[in-house]
Amino acid sequence: MRLAHSVGLRLIDHKRRESRLERTLKDMLKNSVAKVLRPGVAELNQRLIRIESKLDGTAQPNGSRFGVWRGGLKDGKAFNDLGVELPAFTAKYRDELTFWEDCIKRSAPKTMGGEFETIYGGWQHDRVKELGDFLGLGGFDGAAQWAKGKSVVEIGAGPYPSIACVEWKRAVAVDPLADGYTAEDLLPKRCHCDKVTYMACPGEAVPLPSGFADIVVLENCLDHVDEPGRVVAECRRLVNRDGLMWLLVDLMEYKDHMHPNPFSEASLKELLRREGFEPVKDRVSDHKSHPNAYGEYRGLLKKMR
Repeated sequence: MRLAHSVGLRLIDHKRRESRLERTLKDMLKNSVAKVLRPGVAELNQRLIRIESKLDGTAQPNGSRFGVWRGGLKDGKAFNDLGVELPAFTAKYRDELTFWEDCIKRSAPKTMGGEFETIYGGWQHDRVKELGDFLGLGGFDGAAQWAKGKSVVEIGAGPYPSIACVEWKRAVAVDPLADGYTAEDLLPKRCHCDKVTYMACPGEAVPLPSGFADIVVLENCLDHVDEPGRVVAECRRLVNRDGLMWLLVDLMEYKDHMHPNPFSEASLKELLRREGFEPVKDRVSDHKSHPNAYGEYRGLLKKMR
């Protein structure tokens, strides 16, 4: 019995040492990310996160269920973090990339009344102006001055992020189609897009440290994602203690594979409250981006304490 007890103690002590080793490795990984994270090392951070998930025992055998587009329009496909193709995401992202490629390179003069970068850039300029108004800073110029000292993450940024209209201390655009925008040469040339770091990842899992941003921006993307609750939870994680969310969402009942999660005003506000955000200022108008929408919600929100 004494020998068995001694062996048992050694086994328990060994497991404890293993547990401490796992925690030490995880802490080293997190500290390394915090120290070295700079624009351009997002892929390294994603690998570190995958290693940590294996240590936690939470890694799925076939990888994440969320896809990221790799390649151009003709040969591209959607893959998860382990390189497994996700056919449903391939179909969805190909349709979205086709829409942007056609709009930017061919149909903009007819559908928008002019060159894409000029017309769409004007819309994004107006969105930044409205942010300045909501912040009480006096419109676009006030927002531009404020942004110089702030870090921002825009989720579902598209090929022309609104954050590219002004200069920020740090600016990150998150979009699972980022590779496709680059491969098809869809990024704008006459704005601050060259100072924005694009990260090819889903909004449900953004490989940036907690508290990275002073503000997160979601311009007409929340109804496009697969798990809106997880995206909003990521926004809460990404913003610092006094951080803000700048949100625009079409309100509609219509849904398809590109808009799998439509919102009413009531369902959207309930989601935001449940995930820990409350409005500083918001509005609902009859303006809309999608033809089947009946209006839009615009909100400046803060983390609930």
